[in-house]
Amino acid sequence: MTASKYSIVLVALLLAVTGCTTESWYHGAKSAQTSHCMKEPISEYEDCIKQAGEDDESYHGYKEKREQLLQ
Repeated sequence: MTASKYSIVLVALLLAVTGCTTESWYHGAKSAQTSHCMKEPISEYEDCIKQAGEDDESYHGYKEKREQLLQ
């Protein structure tokens, strides 16, 4: 494998890993918010879940909104 092919493969792998990591962080943050809500009194649980946006959007919806804002 030539140096240029090696570089292209390396860059592709780095981009793939970064994308997966970002999505994992997103889901981890959502999970942490839900866990926090479960510790709240039952009377505050529903409001907490609404604020956390648990059923608000998927990662892909979040990513699209974020890209639009960055442009």
